[in-house]
Amino acid sequence: HVIDSLQPNAVKAIMGDDVRWVGNESGLGRETEWSVTPLRADIHENAVEENERLEISETAKDLGSRKLIEKAKSIYWYPSEVDVSIRPGWFYHPEQNTQVKTLEHLVDIYYQSVGMNSVLLLNIPPDTRGLIHEVDADRLKEFGQYIENTFADNKIDASFSYWKARNGDYKEYDIKEGETINTVLLQEDIKKGQRIEVFKVEGLIDGSWTKLAEGTTIGYKRLLRFDDVSPEKIRVTITETRFSGNISKIGAYYAAPFNEEGSLIELNHIDGEWVEVIDTNPLTVDMQGENITVKGFTYNPDDKAEMAFKYRFLLSTDGKEWNEPSERSEFGNIKNNPVPQFIHFDEVQTARYFKLEVLEGTEGGTPTIDPTQIGILTH
Repeated sequence: HVIDSLQPNAVKAIMGDDVRWVGNESGLGRETEWSVTPLRADIHENAVEENERLEISETAKDLGSRKLIEKAKSIYWYPSEVDVSIRPGWFYHPEQNTQVKTLEHLVDIYYQSVGMNSVLLLNIPPDTRGLIHEVDADRLKEFGQYIENTFADNKIDASFSYWKARNGDYKEYDIKEGETINTVLLQEDIKKGQRIEVFKVEGLIDGSWTKLAEGTTIGYKRLLRFDDVSPEKIRVTITETRFSGNISKIGAYYAAPFNEEGSLIELNHIDGEWVEVIDTNPLTVDMQGENITVKGFTYNPDDKAEMAFKYRFLLSTDGKEWNEPSERSEFGNIKNNPVPQFIHFDEVQTARYFKLEVLEGTEGGTPTIDPTQIGILTH
């Protein structure tokens, strides 16, 4: 009631029912994303019981199939929200100024969120001045300009007219002469719901039709990428739809290549393999066979297995006496956002050995860490 009274147009999630969490914090939407779903926010009476009966939650793979809806008592308009941070974590740290997501990475997120029928919530943490840092601001400008430039020039050589499509219906669209495309946009008229279940896009190239892309749901917006082609026409076929699909827009575009490739984050400042892995549980390593400068460490999680959450990281010059250089002892929010973790020490350390003891994993266990998942920061 406080939010509704002070900001009536605010979009509420988690403790509201305007949008629902997609189920991860990596910037990834579902390939099949239904805004029409039996899933209901827990704030409503009997919602928990009904969701449990249907065996659905925010992280369920299926939230809107016909099979699921047949078992449901009610359905709701409850669109997906994809949340992700422009930095490795949700808060500002000065040592992460070089780790702001690249333009290429942000564009990938856009295609996999907005382009998969979801709302994008991009976290931009204020710095210690209470301002958006210059690095983040510059990247946002690049990001906005790239999206604007890409979708300003529709390569279809005609104005689009509203299309009510039944199963198997298709339409062909001329592409402007000599134009190259690598992206197709489709939108449903969501004022009339979401209905399309399967579709495909083909291009007429050298006199024959070639499949360019295919998908399942469309919803408010679906973006599909493919290799550069210069077709005379494109053909969109609605393979399956619930009654009639209401297509409000179709576009073909050229997304320019990036001037700078998004480079991989340097996770280890030490070249080559460790001198010796002394023990695997807890992971104990002779780094270089001699004392070196250590300014921090990295952990590259494997999201296909249980990940480390709470830990102790120790250093030693002789393998006998150990010290703990950092008070930080957990990888915050790693379960929902399994990205490389960078831990920087307040003071420069000298050590030959490190020991990483997992106290608790993301599923409550004590997983073993592979030596290749750990990197040492020396500068």
